[in-house]
Amino acid sequence: MLSEETVIEPVPLLGKKACISCTVLIDSDCKFCNSCGARQTQVQGANTAEKWQLLQQGGVFFGLTLIVCCLAKFVDALQNLTSLIIIDAFLAIGTVAFFATGWQENKRLLHWPNFSIQKLSLYCGIAMAGAFLVHYSVTWLNITIFSKEESYIWGFIGYPYAKVLLIFFTAVTPAIFEELGFRGYLLQILLKVADEQQAVYISAFLFAIIHLSFLSLFWLIPFALFIGYMRVKEHTLWYGIFFHFCFNLTACLFELL
Repeated sequence: MLSEETVIEPVPLLGKKACISCTVLIDSDCKFCNSCGARQTQVQGANTAEKWQLLQQGGVFFGLTLIVCCLAKFVDALQNLTSLIIIDAFLAIGTVAFFATGWQENKRLLHWPNFSIQKLSLYCGIAMAGAFLVHYSVTWLNITIFSKEESYIWGFIGYPYAKVLLIFFTAVTPAIFEELGFRGYLLQILLKVADEQQAVYISAFLFAIIHLSFLSLFWLIPFALFIGYMRVKEHTLWYGIFFHFCFNLTACLFELL
């Protein structure tokens, strides 16, 4: 007869384990939860050689991205719409190609577990408020330091559907492909070779660098840190994509209005 203090331990199901994040039962050999997408093991599975190989792959992605961004920003011959389309297409195709190299793991980031319209609305509201503050602070700094005011729309003036082009190339494509590349492919690699906090900080710093604007580092790094932690917490890229889109779209609306 069992006493009141006796505790009966549950018998684990053969070949199953509980997810470390959502506690759903999954196969014991799964590295990622089929329900929430959370990674089940820490980085200890990767040895030094594997980590170095992963860092090289991430370095190639970042190096190619940085070179293309430098060409787009500093080569006068590329300051036109045709070049912009070619450059954006090259970056998009390259990002998808790198992301696809780890498709078995990375595809889970395209799932949207526990979708919440309230949470999405909150994130989008934060993005729009942040864009408002950044717009006025950057405008003030540009006028104060450089005695000039920059505008995204200038590069599209004279082309048909200039407003549509502005929103597409400033809000839509960066939100999708920068998140796919930096919070998807690159952060996923860094999580395998460093702890979570280090991975988020490194990916945020690298993301800020490719924008090639020293003046904008004061907001680019916090922006990337917020989305990085969002991606780790939510186990999906979609909240970050919508956050990024709303932030850039708000910046576009300042230009148009």
